[in-house]
Amino acid sequence: MTNFIELSIFGILSFALAMCAIPLMRIIALKIKLVDLPNARKVHQTAIPLIGGLVIGMIVLLLLGISGYKSWKEILPIIVTSYVMLFVGALDDKADLNAKYKLAIQFCVSVIIAISGIRITSLYGIFGIYEINIYLQYLLTILMITAAVNAFNLIDGIDGLAASVAGIGFVLFLILMLIDGNIGLAKIGIVFAGSIAAFIKCNFSKKKKIFLGNSGALFLGYLLICLGIYITKFDNNSSKLPYGIFFILFVYTIPVIDSARVYTDRMLRGKSPFKADKSHIHHHLLQLGLSHKKITLTFVLINILTFAVQYAFFGNYSIYTFLISFVTFCLLFKIIKTMNLFITWKKNIKEIENL
Repeated sequence: MTNFIELSIFGILSFALAMCAIPLMRIIALKIKLVDLPNARKVHQTAIPLIGGLVIGMIVLLLLGISGYKSWKEILPIIVTSYVMLFVGALDDKADLNAKYKLAIQFCVSVIIAISGIRITSLYGIFGIYEINIYLQYLLTILMITAAVNAFNLIDGIDGLAASVAGIGFVLFLILMLIDGNIGLAKIGIVFAGSIAAFIKCNFSKKKKIFLGNSGALFLGYLLICLGIYITKFDNNSSKLPYGIFFILFVYTIPVIDSARVYTDRMLRGKSPFKADKSHIHHHLLQLGLSHKKITLTFVLINILTFAVQYAFFGNYSIYTFLISFVTFCLLFKIIKTMNLFITWKKNIKEIENL
């Protein structure tokens, strides 16, 4: 009961402090022009402050200090490097850093995490392989962190989407830590969930809207994948699908699949895979006329459904878990794209009739 009350207090505090900090940070951001300006790819018409990630980072750091060093020292490498990512993201929001520099920094912090001992140490039966050698551990860890961070960053295209996925991810992390009896790390889950909830509330505001920014997307995406890899250290090599892998699959299956589809599609069209466009699934859902809230809800429900299917039907982890999810997602995307083509066709017919 004491732990429940303590966690509740931290959750309420994180929400309340974030709600208090956002108006002040919004004013500062407008003055220093830390804003997202409208352009052909954007749906907003005015400059929007890019402070969501900074507010979440500030509140979490404050409450982690209050909770005491002992409660989170076991993941100190993750905490420190995540704030490096927050700082890099803030610089990117302000000065638009070159992609190769951001990738280089992501590589460096991934190496630091791997050196600290937070690594993928097993393939959990994929291709019949469990334990892997140290070199492959480093390689997989670095590749997984880099790919996951960039995939998460790419879904931050509409109101509430990336933050909602992150919020649910931290709630899941909270639950897993409570199951494990680790109240110290459970505090991290509740603090992030509370501050993210405050951001989402303001993100959907019409008059005082704020965006997560690259600072927030890189910060949250990096933290979640590193925490997922950290959880795997408690898993054994039994045939049962480990909690750590479930956590990673839940948060990143849809973002990674969508990113892989987009990159592949761009290359097949002879374009650079890194050239921004409007080919992500949330862009196609926007074309169907769905609101940002409905798209975010749809995306979150797809994530939950994917997790439920994986949990119910894949007691033994294999490569087919991801492949079936990939095929299902691609079929869903084809349906959405076909609906868009049908709507466009109807509009063209109406224009011809009016002429």
